[in-house]
Amino acid sequence: MVLEWQLVLRLFRRPSDQKKLRGRAGITVFYAHSLEGRPGSDWQLLSEHLIQVSRGASERASVFGAAELGALAGLLHDLGKYTLPFQERLRGNPMRVDHSTWGARIAQQRLGTMGQLLAYGIAGHHAGLANGQGEGERTALTDRLATQDLPALDAAWEKEVALPEKLGPPADFKPYGESRQQAKDRQPFQLAFLSRMLFSCLVDADFIDTERFYLQAQGGPDHRGAGPAHPSLAALREQLDAYLGQFKADSDVNRLRNSGGGVVPGRASRVQVG
Repeated sequence: MVLEWQLVLRLFRRPSDQKKLRGRAGITVFYAHSLEGRPGSDWQLLSEHLIQVSRGASERASVFGAAELGALAGLLHDLGKYTLPFQERLRGNPMRVDHSTWGARIAQQRLGTMGQLLAYGIAGHHAGLANGQGEGERTALTDRLATQDLPALDAAWEKEVALPEKLGPPADFKPYGESRQQAKDRQPFQLAFLSRMLFSCLVDADFIDTERFYLQAQGGPDHRGAGPAHPSLAALREQLDAYLGQFKADSDVNRLRNSGGGVVPGRASRVQVG
């Protein structure tokens, strides 16, 4: 975890005095989240949110050797909040503002193949992953990146986020196949799977940091794991058995419940983890 934190700090240039940061629109401080009826001093700084999400995504992605990719996804995911319209929205303007496309566009323009991969998750961190092109449930990524309907991005972001000159795949990411041709054919699937893994890391880190901010603002615990320890799996199984034991075999559904009560745990006990 220490290495991931050092990586995030290397990629993020924290100004010595946040209030000295002044963009073209005259904004002195950029925020990620607001609190209704509370002064701006209680709101979450955009820089703080980007750092925490970057750290969380990096830690999760480090499990499969993609700490730097996770860190950059976290730093770029809310880049569109460095815009005047989004900051006005936090202050009550009801206008909808696209705040995720800018980060995807910067990743795609400046970070090569891996940046293109990150762009999927960054653009979809609220709406979900979209197709690269063509029709689909969501607007295709190529259409999102090409849109001209984005608010001007304040140059302040470049004073805070330091993009690497090169960005490669995870160290252990290698084409896999029984032959060179099979490995080549499988590479699109491998890249798609990697993009989904990174997307999961980003969405999880973003949700948790946002939730933590609002819980703290309400005077609650700073994360969902605070408070008494969760019951053990053995205790939870006892509760489940007791609950299922209430059902009488008086219908087809309840007869299936009763028959599964012995088979499923028995099969599960054979599973070896690790």
